[in-house]
Amino acid sequence: MWNQGIHARSGVACADCHMPYMREGALKISDHHVRSPLLNINRSCQTCHRWPEEELKSRAEAIQERTQKMRNEAMDALVELIADLKAARAANPSSDEVTRAQDLQRKAQFYLDFVEAENSIGFHAPEEALRILGESINFARQGQLVLRPKQPAAPSSP
Repeated sequence: MWNQGIHARSGVACADCHMPYMREGALKISDHHVRSPLLNINRSCQTCHRWPEEELKSRAEAIQERTQKMRNEAMDALVELIADLKAARAANPSSDEVTRAQDLQRKAQFYLDFVEAENSIGFHAPEEALRILGESINFARQGQLVLRPKQPAAPSSP
């Protein structure tokens, strides 16, 4: 995910933000406590970004809040599909629709897990994280549509 973001395109390495430089006497060394840059905005962010700490923190949190909201939407869609699959398997466990919906459920889960496991809550590549979560929602909703009872075709007019 990180390589899709602005920091990667700008040549920023993981250690630049997550292990920023610090002074130890006369030595300039890398901080070996790998952690969120938001815990030390001064050394992690402000070496490149000359805005106040509160603004930088607010920007990062806004990205993470948007991503978390979309992640919750994707999770809800996935859970709803799983409930629909459970009901469909109970009614007709060998149907082709169940098999297709299960495939879509696996795709939705994979996309959701990808963003969740990446662990930046969207910060590394906000647009890409939201795109992937949108794909997850789409797969989950497609799975639900596959399981919907087929409506008889409306009679054609003469």
